Amino acid sequence: MFVRHDESGSGGGPSGRPRRDDPAGLTRVQREILWCLRRLAMVRPLGSARDAHVHALLQQRFGEAGLGLEHHLRCLIVGLAQRAVRPIRLHLPCHGALAEDEQRLLLALGESRRPARLAAVLAPLTGTRGSELAPLFAGIAALLPAE
Repeated sequence: MFVRHDESGSGGGPSGRPRRDDPAGLTRVQREILWCLRRLAMVRPLGSARDAHVHALLQQRFGEAGLGLEHHLRCLIVGLAQRAVRPIRLHLPCHGALAEDEQRLLLALGESRRPARLAAVLAPLTGTRGSELAPLFAGIAALLPAE
């Protein structure tokens, strides 16, 4: 099993407003990407279909780049599933807290230009195969606006 959902707690969607209860201090873009990853991880079989809510959010928020982001995020979910050394823990999409594995994935996005560092960040999730995901993380990072 690739993803283990934690169903405890609740939270809001990926709104652009700062949340008072956001202990992680995520940016708007990070919240939206995390929300999309959480939703896409729920599609079965993984990567097999488009999630209409993810598609709509990415198109509305990122315009033409939204299609590329959606593709890269779906590929990332499948790539992680193929390389995971243990179940990766993701919260349900509207959960307010940040799981340790989710934190690693967001950190990996920031390290997308440094493949050695990216592999080190992903090592607890993917073992020695984290560097294989570098092109996906780089593709996602390239499509995101600077904040």
